[in-house]
Order: sequence, then C-alpha cells, then structure tokens
Amino acid sequence: MCGRYSITKVVKKTKNIVENNEGVQDIENYNAYPTQQLPIIKKNEDSLTLANYNWGLVPKWSEKITDFRPLNNARLETLTEKRTFSGLIKNQRCLIPADGYYEWRKNDEGKKIPYFLRREDSETLFFAGIYQKNNNLEFSIITTGATGDILNIHHRMPVILKEVEINNYLYSKDPMTFLNIHQNPKMVFYEVGRDVNNPSNNYINLLDPA
Repeated sequence: MCGRYSITKVVKKTKNIVENNEGVQDIENYNAYPTQQLPIIKKNEDSLTLANYNWGLVPKWSEKITDFRPLNNARLETLTEKRTFSGLIKNQRCLIPADGYYEWRKNDEGKKIPYFLRREDSETLFFAGIYQKNNNLEFSIITTGATGDILNIHHRMPVILKEVEINNYLYSKDPMTFLNIHQNPKMVFYEVGRDVNNPSNNYINLLDPA
C-alpha cells in the first residue's frame, strides 16, 4: 500500500513531460497524505497535463455512507473486477510524481517503524494511478505485491513507472497487460524518524535516516 509520500519541485521535474499546467506550483511537500490536493499527470487528447487532484476516490455508490473512507489505493489484481475502478482503468489513467514514499514495518514489539523508499538512482517515481471527476477531482494509487527486500517492510507497494514508460501506460489500448508484465525499478530504503507519523509535519528533515 501507499499512505504517505514526498514530492518536491514537481513543475521543474515534469517540464519536459507535460505540455499543460492547470495551476500546479513548485511546492515542497515532504509528507503528502490522503485527502490532500496533490499533482497528477493525466492525458488530454494528444497532450499531457499537470493538475491538482484530491488523494482518495469516493465512488458514487458510497455517497450515502457517512463513515466511508476514500480509496487511497487500488489493488492491481482486482482493478477490472471492482465496478469502482473498471471504467477508470480503461479511460481515466494518471501518474502521480513522487520523490519517494513512506512505509511502516512492525518490529518484534509490535511498534510500527517508518521507512523511506526511493529509487536506487534517485530519479523521480511515477506511481500508476486512476482518477475521476466526482464532487471533487480525485485519484487513487495502484498497488501490487512487493518483491525483494521490500517484503521485509510491507507486502504491498505502488506500481512505479520510469519516465520513459509514461506514454506506455497513459496511451495504452491494453493497460492491464502493460501493468501485469511491468517490473518496478530497483528501490532502496532506510529507517526514518517518527515525526513523519504526524501529517502536519512537513520539512526536509523527515527524510533524514533515523
């Protein structure tokens, strides 16, 4: 799963990718969290647009459920089975730029220890996602089973694309085949301090090794 991530200088980092910008600014967000407005890349006909959407899908069928929690993640394995996601993966795909993301591992005492995960080459991550225009503009990050050493932290992780794979996903006529054969880039991770647990904390030192 993915519940927090870091994204900085997104306009600068995507200037060679997107043609249009719908009001996104180069903010420094070291602790992006669900319900927050965050930048995504979406396809508009033959061009790519950077826009701010709320993290967390709220399906139409859930509007009368008072305690419904927005869907921050969507499992790759069931995308075409869930009515909430099946139409979106066909027509409303997006990418979520990130510098890295946080995940929590339970230690032997049952305490959750935060880790920061990033690409081994420190390049920008592009999470595969889906979006919708509901009462708000909303997105969800697609997740898959973790592999390699990441399994020591958590059994799930985002589907992560490289810059050169962006068009393969956004313009694909068969996105599910692409996602199912896709391999995430090599990742590294390290323990960070527990200040990241509080979503109101947002400063660069959150990324410091513990």
